[in-house]
Amino acid sequence: MEEIIWKIIYVVFWISSGLIRMPHGKRYKKTIKKKSVATSREIVNISLVSIGMMLIPMVYVFSPWLDSFNMGLPDWARWIGAVASVFALILFWQVHKTLGRNWSPVTEIREDHKLVTAGPYRYVRHPMYTYIWIWLICQWLMLSNWVVGIVGLLTWSILFFTRLPDEEKMMIDEFGQKYIDYMKRTKKVVPWVY
Repeated sequence: MEEIIWKIIYVVFWISSGLIRMPHGKRYKKTIKKKSVATSREIVNISLVSIGMMLIPMVYVFSPWLDSFNMGLPDWARWIGAVASVFALILFWQVHKTLGRNWSPVTEIREDHKLVTAGPYRYVRHPMYTYIWIWLICQWLMLSNWVVGIVGLLTWSILFFTRLPDEEKMMIDEFGQKYIDYMKRTKKVVPWVY
């Protein structure tokens, strides 16, 4: 298939994820925050992820600047990325639906925060991160570009491995033994594995 078709498919998935998140972002702005560990480190890391997983792919999609880094993946591999993106979007929607008012773009607890253990949270404690890992791989496959893949992987890995311990500590502080028990019966991001 022509490269432009893959870029269009990618943009459609990207817009779809924005449409899924939009109502939750609006609701988030209206909620009262109780406790936040949104440190300057996290803000810097979120900015890096925005560059690595949004800006760089869009530079590739809308300009020729990164064309020399194309991987030349066959269409079947890119279709795997597109099909897996459908699964990822369904998971993304389900996570937001299940979290409801508990969703936040940063590590924080809101007033009347509930420990969510239903839906995808039955299997992993951080299914939003599961979605991001899947999306990262799908993005790399669909766009078939070394810079898009490596920069996305590096920036997301930094945020993931620095944020996760803070988030789990905050949840233990807030929910105590209830969260510790939940940790014993679930994995972090990959069911039955990690």
